[in-house]
Amino acid sequence: MTKTTTYYAQTPEIDELVEEFGSQLEKLSREDKLGLRMLLTTYLYLKEVEDEWTLDAVVTETPLHEPSEALDEAIAILEDINVDAAEGLIEALTAQLRHGNARRGGH
Repeated sequence: MTKTTTYYAQTPEIDELVEEFGSQLEKLSREDKLGLRMLLTTYLYLKEVEDEWTLDAVVTETPLHEPSEALDEAIAILEDINVDAAEGLIEALTAQLRHGNARRGGH
C-alpha cells in the first residue's frame, strides 16, 4: 500500500489538499495526478531559473488539455506551495501513479 501524501510533505496547503481529495489523493484521477505532477515539475524548474515564478504563472503559461474541475481546485489550493513541499508532493504523486490507486489499469 502506498504511503499517505502527508508522509512525503506536510504544509497547510497539502493538509487542505488531503482534506479535499483524500489521504492518497484518491479523488483525483490518474490524468489529474499526471497533470499536477507535470505542473509542479515545471514550477520547480522555472523557480530554479528565475525565482519570481509562481505555480499560478506556470499554469497560465503551460497548455493543459482541458483540465478538470478537480485539477483546477487542486491548483488553487496549492497556489502558495513552497519548493520543498512541491518536491514532496511530486514524490507522493509518483508513488501513487506507480504503485497506488492511480496506477495504469487502476481506477
